[in-house]
Amino acid sequence: MVNTENMRITSSSITSLPMELVTEVLARVAASSSIDLFRAKQSCKMIFEASKDNYVYRRASLEEYPIVSWRENSGVSMFLNECRLNKNPEALYRKGVVDYFGGKDLELAFECLKEAAKSGHDEASYALGIIFLFNGGALKQKGITLLNSMKKSRIQKRRVKNYRENLRRILRMIWVKNALILNQRPKCCTMQHEKKKSGWPADEIDEDDNNFCEGCKCDEEIRPICDALPRVFV
Repeated sequence: MVNTENMRITSSSITSLPMELVTEVLARVAASSSIDLFRAKQSCKMIFEASKDNYVYRRASLEEYPIVSWRENSGVSMFLNECRLNKNPEALYRKGVVDYFGGKDLELAFECLKEAAKSGHDEASYALGIIFLFNGGALKQKGITLLNSMKKSRIQKRRVKNYRENLRRILRMIWVKNALILNQRPKCCTMQHEKKKSGWPADEIDEDDNNFCEGCKCDEEIRPICDALPRVFV
């Protein structure tokens, strides 16, 4: 945590600093802790004004806020909205995942995920890969290529495992209402390969998949995601 007492310097000294420097310092504070940013904003008018810069919102960490909150807080909601408007990758990812799988404003949700992925947010790229699989056709192949490109090394596989578990956790917290997601289980491999009928356990998917085709790997990747979805009885 940043020691915000160090931010409480006199007005005369803070106003002698270039605004660009103050903004950069605040962006680093925000990237470490949004709560520390709020505390710093109270120290003087110049810091308060600098904290409104879009660069600060774009860099802000959201770790201190749950992805799904059951208690409305207008201040937090306004802050998260400003982060989204200023292209904060994590804010865009959260908005995209919750709204797309929740069946709300799908086009906007999809664009949020694309924007986050473009900014280097790997979990957004993973979510897009999963969504592509559900969409089928050319998008399914795009998803197969994307997901396999994210698992070229052991380190990448471990990261993807975390992305998968985080997405499963989100899906269990929200109301999944997107009919496209609920009404099918994508099949990526069109070949008759010998595979374990029950599939790999979720925590072993990435351990020994080098002998399987890209489609088989994605069939196993999508399985724990589908298992996290609510069951639909027809």
